[in-house]
Amino acid sequence: MRIVKRWILLLLFGASCLPGSSCRPLLKEVFQTPKVRLVDIGMAGNPFLSRGPVEAILHLAVNNPNSYALTVASVTYSATVGTRRVADGEQTEEMRIEPSGETVVKVPVRLQTDVFAAALREVLEARALSYEFNGSVGVVAPVVGVVRVPFSRTGTIDPMDILRRKGIGFN
Repeated sequence: MRIVKRWILLLLFGASCLPGSSCRPLLKEVFQTPKVRLVDIGMAGNPFLSRGPVEAILHLAVNNPNSYALTVASVTYSATVGTRRVADGEQTEEMRIEPSGETVVKVPVRLQTDVFAAALREVLEARALSYEFNGSVGVVAPVVGVVRVPFSRTGTIDPMDILRRKGIGFN
């Protein structure tokens, strides 16, 4: 019933929002911006054995505080390892985000093979190297259309630590 009342409120007052007036108070009453965080970066295969493009999977947790479902219209992203940009792109497959909760969205990312190989050599030579994944999720909002919600994750890659976690140890 609350949802119906909000939509009626939106329709009644939405028509009265003229180009010269501000609809922000109404929009805040009807739509709360979701929060997006990058929770995991996985590899779709073994990057050492791949002959073609290397596939990674971004796991984005989208928290929808609204009492109604939202639609993700697009996800744009870029990835940098060390000093090299290894990926950038956009996924436009629509995804449903459930109301009043968190939904994990999986975004396939195609890494540029030659640049990824050069970045991997940098990682192995440097012993540790910084990385950065960032982008935005385009969420369809009532009245205003697509709202871009940014996400970012930075960290350090330590190849010895990765090998230890996989059970491969060195003395």
